[in-house]
Amino acid sequence: MSDNYNEVSDAEAKRRAERINAIKKSVRAASEEKPDSSENAALAALAALGDVTAGKTPAPERRLAPKPVSQRPLDVNDILRELDGQNNAADRPETTVEAEDIIRSMDESAAEAAPEKPVYRQVPVISHEASPQSVKKAPVHRDAEDTKLFKVNEPDNKTADAPETVPEQPEVPKKKKKKKKKSFKQRLRGLFPQKGDSVFERIRKLLFLGAIVVIIVCGYIVADYYIDLWRSKRENDKVMSEYWDEAKEDSTRPTKVDADNRKVYTLLSGAKELLEKNSDVVGIIRIEGTPVNNPVMQAEDNKKYLKHKLSGRESKAGELFLDYRNHFDEVDDEGHLVCENSDNLVIYGHEMNDGQMFGSLNKYRAYDYYYGEHPVIELNSNYEQYKYKIFAFFVLDADDDTETKFDCWNTLDFDDEEEFYEFVNEAKRRTIRLNDVDMKYGDQILTLSTCNGLLGDRSRLIIMARMVREGEDPLAGTQNSVPNPNIKWPTLYYKTRTNEKYDPDADFVPYGPESASTAAKEASTETQTASQEK
Repeated sequence: MSDNYNEVSDAEAKRRAERINAIKKSVRAASEEKPDSSENAALAALAALGDVTAGKTPAPERRLAPKPVSQRPLDVNDILRELDGQNNAADRPETTVEAEDIIRSMDESAAEAAPEKPVYRQVPVISHEASPQSVKKAPVHRDAEDTKLFKVNEPDNKTADAPETVPEQPEVPKKKKKKKKKSFKQRLRGLFPQKGDSVFERIRKLLFLGAIVVIIVCGYIVADYYIDLWRSKRENDKVMSEYWDEAKEDSTRPTKVDADNRKVYTLLSGAKELLEKNSDVVGIIRIEGTPVNNPVMQAEDNKKYLKHKLSGRESKAGELFLDYRNHFDEVDDEGHLVCENSDNLVIYGHEMNDGQMFGSLNKYRAYDYYYGEHPVIELNSNYEQYKYKIFAFFVLDADDDTETKFDCWNTLDFDDEEEFYEFVNEAKRRTIRLNDVDMKYGDQILTLSTCNGLLGDRSRLIIMARMVREGEDPLAGTQNSVPNPNIKWPTLYYKTRTNEKYDPDADFVPYGPESASTAAKEASTETQTASQEK
């Protein structure tokens, strides 16, 4: 009986081995042709394996429903290794594998497995001592000796052959060490060279400290300049406001004469308060519609009021002052003139950036319309009110010693008529705009002088006007000005503008009797020509 059993068992083992090899080939072929269906092929192999080991005929191939995405696919290579193990164990007829139990066990294990750890499915081994025909379902053993483990990959929505990827963990930023805050004293001390500093560090700190000093000094100079201008303007506005408030009645006061029919000069109402503040006051000057509205000072030299105010306070703006050599309504205690006024009164003033003093006079040169809008200058002495109309304005070189020299500030009186006309005609040749203001010998001239940047530090802007005659319209001859086509500039001007030159032979209509005779001759010539044509 035992011999017969051994023959049957050997034949059955051989048959199972052949069937297992055939299943292995079909599984490999299926996985190579369709890698995505490797799980179904593996499950089919397990089912076939159960039929073979149980001595049954393999069931027709059935397609399994796809697993949920959360379950990992079966590894074909593990199934093949298991098949190899079964093939080697073909000579052990006492063991068989039930396919349905294998699949059910693997499904339950995959569902219970945690995603963080590998999940294994248990393949129970069913043993029997009876013949292969009497196979019973054996209980599942959980001990390590009776359990086969199949590793299942974690769900990743990838194919079974794809390599596992481990997510990169974000780098934890290192905590920076908090620097100990330095006190203000320590930071201030760190700006200066210290022991242990390199040569480069010492030089850098010295340069930095030098730059700070320069910035502080420059800031102080600029701030001091504009603060001084503000104070100067405030003082001047207050003084002039009081002056004009008191001077309202002066325009209507009658002229007084003594027994000898000599004019008696009396102080203007506004001049009294100015003289009480400073005895160097000789009058006031104003150009309507401009910032020029200032007291006029006169000292023993031309330096005192370059940097001092009427109050005596030192200031960069200074005050407007009359040339110390001029005579302007100098009156004795009886109210009589001590001497005749100078033929040419010269008043100096700074060119300030905010337009104070004579800073606005440069607009006569810069803007064509400015002269027509501001052609009249008001100049009051302490005793009388006067008006002057501008007839010329031009630029001079203060240090000119060439043929273009014209130091008009040094010509204060005229010896004769010829000298007078020579002076006013030289001003007309240089004027930037020509006008119809006439000049007659005996007219008193007013000259305003200030700095100008056209020729650098040596440049001076000159505004020249003559007194309005009694009964004359102050605006007469000022409203039809035109640019001068042939300006006589200083030699310094032509050094930088080589394409310009003055033509001494160009047409020129001078002031004086010569111009009047010339006009009469031209008129007579036109009359004779008209009579001949008739």
